[in-house]
Amino acid sequence: MPRVMTLWLPRWPVQRRLLERPELRRVPLFVCRRERRGVMTVVSWAWAMQPRADGLPSGRRSPVARIPPGMSLAEAMAVLAITHGSRACHMAEVDHDDPIADRSALEQTARSCRRFAPIVALEEAERPECLHVDVTGTADFFGGEGLLARTAVWTLAARGIHARAAIADTPGAAWAAAHHTDRLGPQSGAVRGKSGHARRRRWAVVPKGEHSTTLSPLPAESLRLPAGLLSQLREVGVDTIGGVLRLPRKSLDSRFSPELSRRLAQFTGAVVEPLVQAFDDELPQAAHDFDFPLSMHDSFDGVVGEVLGQLVAACVGPLAAQGKGITGLQVRLERELCGGWLEGHAGESLVACRADSTRPPIVIEIGLFRPSASVKHILDLIRLRMARLRLPREIGGVAVDVVSAGVSTCRQRMLFGEATESAATEVGMLLDRLSGRLGRSAVFEPRPIADAQPEHAWVGVPPSATRIRRSAAAARSNATPQRRPGIPSERRPIWLSPRPVLLEAVSVMPDGPPVRFRFGSQVHDVVRAHGPERIETAWWRGPIVRRDYYVVETTSGGRFWLFRRLRDGGWFLHGMFG
Repeated sequence: MPRVMTLWLPRWPVQRRLLERPELRRVPLFVCRRERRGVMTVVSWAWAMQPRADGLPSGRRSPVARIPPGMSLAEAMAVLAITHGSRACHMAEVDHDDPIADRSALEQTARSCRRFAPIVALEEAERPECLHVDVTGTADFFGGEGLLARTAVWTLAARGIHARAAIADTPGAAWAAAHHTDRLGPQSGAVRGKSGHARRRRWAVVPKGEHSTTLSPLPAESLRLPAGLLSQLREVGVDTIGGVLRLPRKSLDSRFSPELSRRLAQFTGAVVEPLVQAFDDELPQAAHDFDFPLSMHDSFDGVVGEVLGQLVAACVGPLAAQGKGITGLQVRLERELCGGWLEGHAGESLVACRADSTRPPIVIEIGLFRPSASVKHILDLIRLRMARLRLPREIGGVAVDVVSAGVSTCRQRMLFGEATESAATEVGMLLDRLSGRLGRSAVFEPRPIADAQPEHAWVGVPPSATRIRRSAAAARSNATPQRRPGIPSERRPIWLSPRPVLLEAVSVMPDGPPVRFRFGSQVHDVVRAHGPERIETAWWRGPIVRRDYYVVETTSGGRFWLFRRLRDGGWFLHGMFG
């Protein structure tokens, strides 16, 4: 029986923009389409880092404004103001709709989902938000369907993509389950809070052959029906999938649109819904099976390293001919022992051993910041990842699959010195090695954002190719890092403490700078102070932060960045100048 996993990426137009600009997570983001007569309608919206409202318990956030797609932007702003206050409207960011870019980014995500199964398809919709993955026979490689769905959700979450997954017999049933994982049974994957109560479910598995019974309580919208047909069903008192299934099949076409019969047949499996590959270009892959189980005692330095070098070279060759390089790679170590009877010289059977097909393979994911066609560099990354894993004693085969690829730039070297592109390549290779040794989440780039509170005035984002080139160019030209416009360089320290350090300070005037303060075991006398620079955070972040910052110079020649907390007058050290 076929099995299909549906990955639903809610509000994909907004998620795509949050991936490109992480700083937009702090504000309400609207993606709008311009209609006739200049009216702007909402395509999708979200407030990723919604603040906690006053009066609510710790950890609880205020209710989310209900703004459905198709609502005018003016009405959406009114609803946002009623729910969160008028200041939220001034914070909001509005971006124009770009369905082509949304679909292209979704296809790139579909390519990365080939690690779960070879066939990945986009849903048939004007604005797709779901991916259908044919997982027939592949769930055992991940330890079962439940572990496969959970792995898919958290793999996308590691890339900053919120997704919900469901596995069922048909794409229609999987689509319905993925959109209502919160309403399914205990087999669904739930994220639990500190109190132990389930807050939300992100994945679900519908038992084989039971999708009609399990999903019958779900609303009729789960059958992917148009709005007009749903209105006709509500007029006759049918609002669930179970109610639609109980309707007489002979009278469906005469009383309703043929679309209802088609969707119902796709849901039950009476009509096959083919899955068309989401992308045309096939990425290379290579595999090698050993005649006998290979010992992993020498790990990468023995036969395994030679075989991996040949497989990686076989995958890099076709891409290099097209001017492309690898950005994502998957290495699988098959943990098969042997498959048959081992016989002695005299024909006597010594031992019988079977392939252990229940044990999933060891999967090694390799991600690169820049497209690379260097076999040596990719092998070094695989070696670093394998050094961090607990490998099996024996393997029966090795497979290499290219998950994603990109266009690799090649520029001519300068006559005197190396080109900036060569330096950027070296920086990218360094970042790849650091991520291979420390983990990809440990390598990020601090990007400044507009925020009055210094410890929140930056966000960590993955390094991009453009940023790598700029950093390499600045390093070669000995250029100083650019600061945010509007803030003098002498008002921001080189070293900033992760958390402000409480000080013992003495000030002559109640609202003036300190004349002496103790930092650690040393007492500093202030000879000159510049300030104050007052900052106040917005109300939507929770407790209001009000501070007066001073740049002070001491008798020992040190320059410190201090602030006085206006709530209680306490003094803190936040940074030091060079």
